[in-house]
Amino acid sequence: MNDVTAASRLRIALKVDIDGGLLPRILDAYRTDPAALPHELVLGGYGAQPQALRDGLADVALVLCPMDDRGLESEPLMTEPVLAALAATDPLAARTRLCLADLAGRTLPSGVPVDAGQTAPVRPGAARTASNLSEIFSLVETGSIVFFAPASVARRNPRPGIAYRPVSDLPNCTFAVAWPQGARSPAVAAFVRAACATAAATTEPRSQSTIV
Repeated sequence: MNDVTAASRLRIALKVDIDGGLLPRILDAYRTDPAALPHELVLGGYGAQPQALRDGLADVALVLCPMDDRGLESEPLMTEPVLAALAATDPLAARTRLCLADLAGRTLPSGVPVDAGQTAPVRPGAARTASNLSEIFSLVETGSIVFFAPASVARRNPRPGIAYRPVSDLPNCTFAVAWPQGARSPAVAAFVRAACATAAATTEPRSQSTIV
């Protein structure tokens, strides 16, 4: 793995809350590795992490797949369902399970409508009407938009005004750790080891979990 640009620290790119709930445990495991360096979190928007790696702004990243993997290597960490977040007052909230056709035409945070024929994994996307999760959830509560949230994001953001529902034909999402191809940093290798070991040791069956 390439030398970490700032040899005194490891820069970790991520989007807040888009880590599968693994980051605290990964960091605990990482700190025990003899090759570990002090870490710095490089926060960015949805999908910004791969480019941060390519631009040399970060040394390693936690990402949501699929991603733009040009010039990068990665290891999958965990897979979990993507749930539909909708207003608790929405008639669809009375159901225990939805399909994409039920949501067709509803507006996503990106400003585009839900596609009933969606086959690729749904990513949150860059919000045009809100810049962070708090704003997105506030809009969901008003019924202005629906939001496709990884199950771990839903668990960490319970709100009485929001109903999270599984969507039978919505593909799961995968969290991964990524780094630049050819990287030679022992600290990056240590973080990747910690991330993979932490994910493997996670006993909660997250890939089966839902919030209803």
